Amino acid sequence: MTDMKVARSPELTLLLMACMGELSTEKMAQLTLFLQQHLPDWDRLLKLAAHHRLIPFLYRTFRETPAIPTSFLATLRQECQTIATDNLLKLHEYKRVAALLTSHNIEHISFKGIYLAEHSYPQSSLRPIGDIDILVAEKDLYEAVRILAPDGYQMGAKYQPYLRQAERVMLDELHEISLFKPFYATSRFDIDLHWRVNFLLREIDSFQLHDILYPDDHLVENQVILLVLHHGINNLWERIGYINDLYFMLRSTDIDWTWLLDKLKRYKLDMIFFVGLYWCKKLWGLPALPFVQPLMPANHLHVLAEGYERKWDEYSLNSFRRMLFDFAKAQTLFTNKLTIYAAYSRSFIFRSSLINIKDRQLYIPKEWGFTTVLIRAILALRRHR
Repeated sequence: MTDMKVARSPELTLLLMACMGELSTEKMAQLTLFLQQHLPDWDRLLKLAAHHRLIPFLYRTFRETPAIPTSFLATLRQECQTIATDNLLKLHEYKRVAALLTSHNIEHISFKGIYLAEHSYPQSSLRPIGDIDILVAEKDLYEAVRILAPDGYQMGAKYQPYLRQAERVMLDELHEISLFKPFYATSRFDIDLHWRVNFLLREIDSFQLHDILYPDDHLVENQVILLVLHHGINNLWERIGYINDLYFMLRSTDIDWTWLLDKLKRYKLDMIFFVGLYWCKKLWGLPALPFVQPLMPANHLHVLAEGYERKWDEYSLNSFRRMLFDFAKAQTLFTNKLTIYAAYSRSFIFRSSLINIKDRQLYIPKEWGFTTVLIRAILALRRHR
């Protein structure tokens, strides 16, 4: 495969150089030479590093690098101390919440940042944790919310209208809710409580807790799939930190590759995974896997990887339509593309709605078919009069 031809800013190049598995003498010499030849915008570099969740890696590399401005290094050190403290608090809180759920016989798993920081990275402080993502069984959602309420966790205001409906409404229409708990001044813990993890659209496919827990000898492989879903499908590898997540998860444990690749292909996730795998090799030197290489179509992979890389020098996040289009674009089979676009069309035409009529709220289920389209059209016309 030929090297990427995407033009990179000095700041992005420095970030990519900071992703070093080992700070070898050769790599440090390359970084020092680059800094002698290029003057980065230090403010932009800091913002870009925060966006890509690479501040700990940047500090780890720069503290061994000469000619870094003292003030910039001090800022990085302070940011890293904040991240490390924040991570310790969140990991402690997750373990406490997990014990509480377990004591009430509620099965659950953590995933994304909280799982990666604890299980995959060599040091938890290298992986900033955002929300605490927990997956529970659909049948246990309301019980989990009731258990966490006396502990101080409150549901976000945007979910309150669903509580006035039958329980089935929220379970069908959403896939997660956010709970928050203030703990000091303006700080708070945020739990994203999931009962389903969607492929952009539930109409395409989704995973529930039993899909991840069983068989129990493939829990790590299923965590990889959840990561590919969130980072690759739902976010198009838009942050370099997402590549790091995949690398450290694959590096940290033995993987049943035959099982994993078969399941990825079954769910149309194989090409998106291969893009992440390509960057793991490019940025981190992940060894080539002989039994995987023949499955990675070079030309198609090159186009996808180059398209994703173009977004790395920006701060903007991808739109839903862009993510859906790129998911379809990644498919090598026309039937898979058709399935994705058909699912999007169905979700756009036949969707549920919570409609306010005077002082009452009406829920229209998507099962009403074209009736939902007609009611939305009538209400839209009335609003524009």
